[in-house]
Amino acid sequence: MPYRGRKDIIAYWPVATREATVVCGSLRQWRLAVELDFKPAWAAFSASPVELRWRAGGRLRRWRPDFLARTADGVREVLALRPSGKESLPAARLQVLEEVARPAGWRVRQVREPSGVRAQSRVAGGLPLFPAGDEEGQGQALLEAFRQPTGLRAGVAASGLDELTGLDLAYRMLWQRRLLFDTAYPLLPDAMARTA
Repeated sequence: MPYRGRKDIIAYWPVATREATVVCGSLRQWRLAVELDFKPAWAAFSASPVELRWRAGGRLRRWRPDFLARTADGVREVLALRPSGKESLPAARLQVLEEVARPAGWRVRQVREPSGVRAQSRVAGGLPLFPAGDEEGQGQALLEAFRQPTGLRAGVAASGLDELTGLDLAYRMLWQRRLLFDTAYPLLPDAMARTA
C-alpha cells in the first residue's frame, strides 16, 4: 500500500496470457510478475493477496508474501522474494510462512529477483502499453510480417501499424508465444522475432 515516505512505487502488470492486471507493491515485485507471465508453467498469480500476522517478543508482526501462484499442473505455491544480497528470508518469517502454507497444501518457494537478459530488456524496464480491445486484424498483420526472422521495428513497419501500437502488440504476442525470440539476447526494439 502507498504511504508517506514509501521508497517504492505501486506498479501494474497487464498479464498478457489472460485478461488480468497484477498490482505490485514494488519494482522488484513487478519484475517478478513480468517473469511469471513470461513462463508458461505459471497459470495464475496474484501479488501480496494475504497478510500474515503473528506475535514475537510481545510485538505484533506483519508480513505479506510476494505472490500466491498456481502452476499449469495445479500446484499452488507461495512465492517470496529473497531480500537483496541475502540467501534466505529471515528465519521467523520463513517459519510462520511454512506453518501456514503447508497445512493448506501450498508449497513455499523463495525466489530471486529476475536478472540477466530479460531483466535488462525493454519490456522489463518500462511498462508496455498493450492495446485494449479486439486487435486480431492487427495481430494477423504482425504474424504475416514476422513469417521470416525480422527485427521488431522492421516487422512492425512492414505490417503497416504505427510504431507505438505495433511494438506494444508485438511485445504482447511475444509473451503469448505467438511470436518467438531468442532469449539469449536482450528483448530490445530491434531484437529478431519470428512467427511461432
